[in-house]
Amino acid sequence: MFRLVTPLILFLFGLLIAIYSYRTYGDFAEYGAAFYPTIIGILVAFFGLVDFVMELKIKGKYVFQNFDLVQDGKIILLMIGIVGFYIGISDYLGFVITTSLILIFMTLPFIKKYKILTALFLFILSIGIYLLFAKVLLVGLPAGALFE
Repeated sequence: MFRLVTPLILFLFGLLIAIYSYRTYGDFAEYGAAFYPTIIGILVAFFGLVDFVMELKIKGKYVFQNFDLVQDGKIILLMIGIVGFYIGISDYLGFVITTSLILIFMTLPFIKKYKILTALFLFILSIGIYLLFAKVLLVGLPAGALFE
């Protein structure tokens, strides 16, 4: 039951965000302040609906596994540490280097082959994310004290 409620909550949350930002800011057609939150809200609602349909299809096939509180606690602490690292270091190192380090250290333990190629791809991906947000969407991202 809980697995069916969560996608519905995501669907309603995305719909609420989309409607609120569209009605409050009113400049969606001009790609203004309402555009990005409205699109994100629509995407969250869409993926919530897709998740709900998928849960209906696998309703009787899913086998729940027990939580491992120690392992889950370690993962939660790791995520808190990563967010703290980003908050503390991003102003000094900048968005590209900080994001690259986070992506590399979170991805490489799961990769068995082509680690250097994967790290290079993640660095290029960080540059692409920076260019998209800083240059296209005009979101202010930290350049870093090293590069000013």
